[in-house]
Amino acid sequence: MLLASCSPIVDTRGHSAEAVDLKQIIVGQSSAEDVTALLGSPTTTSNFGDEIWYYITQRQERVGMFAPEVTEQHIIGVQFDADKKVKDIGEFAKEDGKPVQIVNKTTPTEGHTVTFMEQMMGNLGRFNSPGRTGAAASSPRNVGH
Repeated sequence: MLLASCSPIVDTRGHSAEAVDLKQIIVGQSSAEDVTALLGSPTTTSNFGDEIWYYITQRQERVGMFAPEVTEQHIIGVQFDADKKVKDIGEFAKEDGKPVQIVNKTTPTEGHTVTFMEQMMGNLGRFNSPGRTGAAASSPRNVGH
């Protein structure tokens, strides 16, 4: 039982590029439709600058209760010109990536922020007695008699 919990759980996600021959995509000749026919829909696209389609494959392994670790990553980037013809093709592996420092800042909102104590003091007197709801429950009546 202990040995079974130590075997890694493998999870492969994203685009399956194993059977794809990228030599079929010809720079300057292949169109966006040709790329879609060969590779399918992209995993993600660029948000600014030249139009680039990214096809991402990732393999993660998790051992026991530890967080999953990315063991393999393969990215195909296809860049298009203004006429939707392939301008460039790039392939990247996990080793080509650079670590990114996450920033934990929040954007302040307009107005007054209420503290915990202000919330508690503001709710005093706003509660009903247990089992009673509104004025109807405070005066018992015999309905129908």
